[in-house]
Amino acid sequence: MALAQADTVTAPPEAEGCAYLKAITVSGRHKTKDAVVLRELSVQAGDCIPEASVAATLEQNRLRLMNLRLFNDVKISWVPVAADTFAMDIYLLDRFPVMPDPNFEFADRNFNVWWTEQHRDLRRINLGLTLNHNNFRGNRETVGVTAQVGYTQKLGLSYSRPFADKNQRHGFGFSVSGLQNREIAYQTDNNKLLFLRSDRHFMQRRFDAAAWYTYRPQYASTHLLQLSFHHYWISDTIARLNPAYLGDGRTQENVLHFSYRYEYNGVDNWNYPLRGNRFIGTFDQKAGLRGGNWQSSLNLHYDQFAHLGGKWYAALILRGRVSLPQRQPYIFRQNLGYGYDYVRGYEYYVIDGSCFGIARADFKRELLNLRINLPVRFFEVVPVRVYGKVYGDFGAGYNKYPFHDRFYNKALYSGGIGLDVVTLYDIKVRIEYTINHLNEKGLYLHRNGE
Repeated sequence: MALAQADTVTAPPEAEGCAYLKAITVSGRHKTKDAVVLRELSVQAGDCIPEASVAATLEQNRLRLMNLRLFNDVKISWVPVAADTFAMDIYLLDRFPVMPDPNFEFADRNFNVWWTEQHRDLRRINLGLTLNHNNFRGNRETVGVTAQVGYTQKLGLSYSRPFADKNQRHGFGFSVSGLQNREIAYQTDNNKLLFLRSDRHFMQRRFDAAAWYTYRPQYASTHLLQLSFHHYWISDTIARLNPAYLGDGRTQENVLHFSYRYEYNGVDNWNYPLRGNRFIGTFDQKAGLRGGNWQSSLNLHYDQFAHLGGKWYAALILRGRVSLPQRQPYIFRQNLGYGYDYVRGYEYYVIDGSCFGIARADFKRELLNLRINLPVRFFEVVPVRVYGKVYGDFGAGYNKYPFHDRFYNKALYSGGIGLDVVTLYDIKVRIEYTINHLNEKGLYLHRNGE
């Protein structure tokens, strides 16, 4: 099926030394609408492409379409039409459209905390199922429904449409969810989270609702504005043990959260980048409607990835955060050691507070890169890539009001070796052996990127 075609097949005089792109066609098994595919390409019908960059153009656009996370395989080739005139043929294989995502996760911050400190307690496992339609109506719309039991009981619904206008620049979305726990972390002591559990009563309930608007003027740049509402309820016991949890011993709080996020994603592969750079800046404004507490914070994130030649690669990752005021309710103090923001080798620790900085350096080599062909729909091509690496991390967190905190305002550093495994459906596994500045050694397993 022809998606776009120029009016003439004759290249203009100034186009000598160029390959003239007459038309763009798409084949294969795919549901995605034509306009969505064309939106991601760096070329269009009628362009003249310098002959020296023809191969690079094909690879660039193949990666752009893979970054949509809608296809298991993308192949792009030039089809001769006449002298110096070509058509671009794009072959697509869809991912499974309605992807059941069995949710088997640990209530703790990472696998290692659950395995070692929580002694593999099966009560601290969440079992759930999320059904995500990642390409609803072929427009890249996402519809998700989540149900979860176990440590955290949760129900949720989400919808997003990245492009709602003809020029595919403006998008929107919303989500609602509710959860409840019989056990929560109510305090941090000596850089460890303290938990309290009740088999008779719930310790926490929370309701979240959010709506957002996105603006994507160019391929690599995205702006996001989000407004969310969060209702917190905690038990009297938690409020008594830590009056600062919601502030002033309250058992309920309503938080209004405004966020602006800008992302420039100039890397080759958004799931596991090896070349290019990425910048993310986020400004957050939170306001507690009952207690009058507020927080302004700025998060900055910069990545640089480089191909050193052959199968060798390097990466530098920088992250930082600053927030005001210094004194905050406990729910606003998450700082270093949560989510992606940790120094490797310190997975068992957290540093609450208002500021942190992290620097990561990786030096890696591709050990395996293969494609397994299977006669199974939506699994026709299974890529498997394995990278060996050595790395070093440096970071520090700031807490003006520490509570038995031995790491605050101190330099943390570590080094180690590891393996990264990347395969189908954006699955990543990191296996890392790290030594930190306390001479603590450990083997760590992560299911996300760095």
